[in-house]
Amino acid sequence: MRVLFVSPPYPKDKIFRKSMKNLGAVLPPLGIAYIAAMLEKDGHKVRIIDGPAWATVLGYGFKELEKDISEFNPDVVGVSASTSQIEHAKKTISIAKAVNKDCVAILGGTLISADPNSLLGFEQVDFGVYGEADLTFSEILKAVEAKKPVEGMEGVIWRENGSVKFLKPKTITNLDQIPMPARHLLKMDIYRPSPANFRRVPATTIMTSRGCPYQCIFCSRPTEGTAFRAHSAERVVEEIEHLVKEYGIKDIQIFDDTFSLIPSRVERICRGIIEKKLDIWWNCMTRVDKITPELLKLMKQAGCYEIGFGIESGSDRILQFIKKATTTDLVRKGVRMTQEAGIDVRGFFMIGFPTETREEVLQTINFAKELDVDVAQFMVSTPFPGTEMWEIAKANGTISDDWSSFTFYAPDKMPFSSNLLSSDELLTLYKRAYKSFYLRPKFIFKQLFKLRSLTDVQRNWLAAKGVLGW
Repeated sequence: MRVLFVSPPYPKDKIFRKSMKNLGAVLPPLGIAYIAAMLEKDGHKVRIIDGPAWATVLGYGFKELEKDISEFNPDVVGVSASTSQIEHAKKTISIAKAVNKDCVAILGGTLISADPNSLLGFEQVDFGVYGEADLTFSEILKAVEAKKPVEGMEGVIWRENGSVKFLKPKTITNLDQIPMPARHLLKMDIYRPSPANFRRVPATTIMTSRGCPYQCIFCSRPTEGTAFRAHSAERVVEEIEHLVKEYGIKDIQIFDDTFSLIPSRVERICRGIIEKKLDIWWNCMTRVDKITPELLKLMKQAGCYEIGFGIESGSDRILQFIKKATTTDLVRKGVRMTQEAGIDVRGFFMIGFPTETREEVLQTINFAKELDVDVAQFMVSTPFPGTEMWEIAKANGTISDDWSSFTFYAPDKMPFSSNLLSSDELLTLYKRAYKSFYLRPKFIFKQLFKLRSLTDVQRNWLAAKGVLGW
């Protein structure tokens, strides 16, 4: 069958405030690329339209999308949409149906998995996919091709007598059974990480595990579940080697939520990189309580130059409230340990949680400066449907009815304002967080001291433009 995957055109400046768009990343849609690889393995002809990347870099829009859909004339259109992309997803599906009313439209992504009932708002969508779609999408196509019913299949969301029905999919326990993402279907040369998140180019991303066992109230986990599953260390090293040899990749961002959850696996990955003498630098994300000096030393030897920690808040009350399962003292210890190993620290912070006071937001801003992390990324608290925080937010403030604002990155309209902080107050604090952190003389001199190449100069210049709003 002819299968077209579309991530709707959605320029980066619609996600980030215009003054911050230089800080945003344009990254390959690995989730779609994984599914595409499975379908190619089954013999289907697959194409991917990465709308957000193409819109940002190439000026791609719905006019070009309509032309591409007409030329490819797919039997099946799979549209992936986050909460902020609802209207763009509807427009995409409308175009596909106008080109071929008989094409099967399938909706996937975090939106439909977090709220299956949202299928009722997509009149032209035939089916939704719940959660990880690698196996489910392949099974749907087998049924469609054989003209067999899809309703009642695990992982499928469907309509029945005016209501929505769905069955959760089986968890993919052995990730190594899934082929590497079909990167050959992507325009790999247009992707770029955030300026603060690479050291060499070309750079790209990989995912070595799925799922997270922790219970943070703001995290939307329906697409992967809480069960942690990981590619084998051998498979990870094989994929890194493939990226180095096939695409000339020199820098990798590992997109796992908690890369070092199983330290022994990370040790094997690091030793594999060292033994194969792969010329690769990389960064990752993990928790402050999932590192040791010995592990950090080995990671450094294998090319790790930065670790991102979800620090979230400088208030222990807020950390307990959001079920982060950590403390400010643990954060201090983890950050210090990482920097002593010669690895930079990227700190992720969130402001504007339900019940959070202005004083607690200021605590978080001051905590970022106290820790003196190498990169501080501030985000606004966003209560996505399906999260525990969604219900808490409804009882403690006002949730925006503009889904396009649900991006974490303080667009013109805030996704949530609490009873204690208005949208205007929160935006003011958000801007203050960035400027007060990055315009410190200590930070500026520290960055100047670390400049080693023209790439470093260019990265820091783009970052500065974003912070200063140029």
